[in-house]
Amino acid sequence: MIGQRAEVKALEALDTDACVRLAQELVRIPSVTGEERAVQDHVASVMSAAGLEVERFDADLARLKQHPRFPGMEVERTEAVLVAATTGPRGDRSLILNGHVDVVPVGDGQHWQASPWSGHVHAGRLYGRGAADMKAGLAVGIAAASALRKSGIPLRGRLVVHSVVGEEDGGVGTFAMLDRGYRADAAIILEPTGLRLIPAQAGALSFRLRIPGRAAHASVRYEGVSAIDKFELVQARLRQLERSLNASPHELFRRYPIPYALSIGRLRAGSWSAMVPDDLRCEGRVGVPIGMSSGDVRGQFEAAVADAAVKDSWLSEHPPLVEWYGGQFNAAEASPDLPAFQALREAHGQEFGVPPEMDGAPYGSDMRLYIHEAEIPAILYGPGDIRQAHSANESIAVSEIVQAARVLTGAAARYLAA
Repeated sequence: MIGQRAEVKALEALDTDACVRLAQELVRIPSVTGEERAVQDHVASVMSAAGLEVERFDADLARLKQHPRFPGMEVERTEAVLVAATTGPRGDRSLILNGHVDVVPVGDGQHWQASPWSGHVHAGRLYGRGAADMKAGLAVGIAAASALRKSGIPLRGRLVVHSVVGEEDGGVGTFAMLDRGYRADAAIILEPTGLRLIPAQAGALSFRLRIPGRAAHASVRYEGVSAIDKFELVQARLRQLERSLNASPHELFRRYPIPYALSIGRLRAGSWSAMVPDDLRCEGRVGVPIGMSSGDVRGQFEAAVADAAVKDSWLSEHPPLVEWYGGQFNAAEASPDLPAFQALREAHGQEFGVPPEMDGAPYGSDMRLYIHEAEIPAILYGPGDIRQAHSANESIAVSEIVQAARVLTGAAARYLAA
């Protein structure tokens, strides 16, 4: 009963219009990975104006890179600006709401119907890079913390909002936040889950692969060895590996045709059209199944490449090279029945009349850093559709932002009320 009364007071204090405006403001500040200082300055200002206890700091990147479990980066950066806001006393309960401000590049601007940084609302949807992934989610977290403080309800513990950078290429921001000593009983990552509760996420490992060949004039191509032809042999073996990794998916992943995908994202071969290519280089990612370590998947990947090579006379003497680089996302899982997540499920039920749908995430996120680095149970829950993430004309329904703000505010009040 105490939690329900607190939830009512917190919801009365929630300003959903201000939450949507904040989401628009954040979208309008460009913050491609590595260039987040301006948006973090704004986040810190908004948090301070809301009366929250704010810490803004620059991570010591040089020191963090030396950590044996540094999560990696695909984009070289000179700085990592982090912001944390807290409300409530130190007590017997605590909860983290996590959101990242970095976004992927906009791509070809001609594919956008308006500026990628417009933050405009049309037909009930907010548009712009980062609208779904995941500036609206961060705005929801800030609005929930602001509502708890404004409501004046007595709290038995602290609510902490983490505004982080570098999630898109490895998670350096959350890694730095945990290194700073921020801890809680549980964490909710406000990724765009369509307001589904996701207690399990697959991992994802970035790799580079180099295939050697032998150059020759195209008119006598039989005198050379095409690196493209040899890549096809390796690719066929990697497809077998993908099928093996997906043979027995976790129950929350069975709706996905390929829960743990192995995909080549970039490929470059040869240097001249009339020349047999003597070198092929590609980059991609391989999924990590729930319950399997990243080390196991790396080992299976390298073994598959070696297996393809040993069966070919050229590759057996000129073996392909595998390199692991950038973001290395472990798989992770948490119990959805823990008290903090039960409070979220109850608040969702209060808002919608039914409990949230459970799902698995076939992509990596900062969830795994809370679980593996800090032993903090974490789940994904937030507004937006992951299919909008990284796309041209990225958008999110304004109504879903409002609903998410109500659910997260209610959940935090239920869990933390004295």
